[in-house]
Amino acid sequence: MKNRIFAAVVSAFVLCSCTVVSEEAVPAAVSEVTDTEAVTAVTTVTTVETTETTTIVTEPPVVAKTVTFTALGDNLIHSSIYKQASRRARGNGYDFEYAYAGAADLLDKADITVLNQETLICNDIFEPSTYPCFNSPVALGDHMAQLGVDVFTIANNHTLDKGVKGLSACLDYYDGRGMVRVGAYRDQEDRENIRIVEKDGVKVAFLCYTESLNGLSLPEDTQLQIGRFDKDTIIKEIKAADEISDICVVSLHWGTENSGVVEDYQRVAASEFAEAGADVIIGNHPHVLREIEMIETSDGGQTLCAYSLGNFISAQSVGTNLIGGVLNFGVTVEEGKANVICDTEFIPIVTHYDGNYSNVRLYKLSDYTPEMANAHGVRSMSKFDYDYIMEYLESKGLLEFYKE
Repeated sequence: MKNRIFAAVVSAFVLCSCTVVSEEAVPAAVSEVTDTEAVTAVTTVTTVETTETTTIVTEPPVVAKTVTFTALGDNLIHSSIYKQASRRARGNGYDFEYAYAGAADLLDKADITVLNQETLICNDIFEPSTYPCFNSPVALGDHMAQLGVDVFTIANNHTLDKGVKGLSACLDYYDGRGMVRVGAYRDQEDRENIRIVEKDGVKVAFLCYTESLNGLSLPEDTQLQIGRFDKDTIIKEIKAADEISDICVVSLHWGTENSGVVEDYQRVAASEFAEAGADVIIGNHPHVLREIEMIETSDGGQTLCAYSLGNFISAQSVGTNLIGGVLNFGVTVEEGKANVICDTEFIPIVTHYDGNYSNVRLYKLSDYTPEMANAHGVRSMSKFDYDYIMEYLESKGLLEFYKE
């Protein structure tokens, strides 16, 4: 659909000039206006000597439209996060506001906000659980939607943490609330129903895949499907999405955990996905930040690729796991031209907690201080201070996208 030039075909009929004569000299049947004359007389200019018909064609102006996006990393909900939410609710469910308040104003500015929901939300048919088999309360998903998340990507290595029953319940949760979820599907028909979000007439398609399911797999007797990292399948589905949308966003749960190094196969795959029609690639899973780059395609277009946005929030115990980021960008669509990535901005965030993983909460780097970094509870387990944060961001080239 995108980047196609649509030709407008205009038909013009021109009447030849003729001398005006008296009606008395012409038979009555000839003096009547014929159907052809009625159709072609679009604009008639009459003089004493001639009658001329002129057709004026006005083409509609070409309009460029920009859709803005916010992309978030892994929403990794450990027990300390949901237990503190339970305590703050004082026996009335869960209150996650405290944990996200420091970054809440970043989530509802763009046209579309995308979050990798790392943990299952099993519609409260199971008790909340932590590593290695996660399940989060529905209050968590509800809060993320209230903050402004529009699209939840749910294909990751924890998608089968609660088996088929848990995944089915998770789909029930999102569908029951009318939320857009991508990466896990009820059946083949559901998978082929590519998720489209439309903004100002621009159609945005979302796809999602994971490399790992932590050694688990779907049983043969289920119709459930999960987007797996198979390049041929991904390319096929990108092309299908490209046919029905103006912008294609692909989320990939890939790479080596806790490694900030982009593997060669990822760069190759990203280039292939870009050539297939992906406008944006959002990487997750390593739980640490990696580079952001622009991939130039053979048709003169460009694809924005963030290899890993790290954690949005977590209670992990290594310093780099606590440095995340929010990626803002726009995609401009104009008929007959390749899509253009614009206004790319990376906003670093820090997950902070006190001793013994207490009071887990988010801060924008612009609100974070060296004194706060020196008081971080992770320092009993890992190197961490303000310089450590800045050095890591600089090593990944992310500060060039940071507009404080």
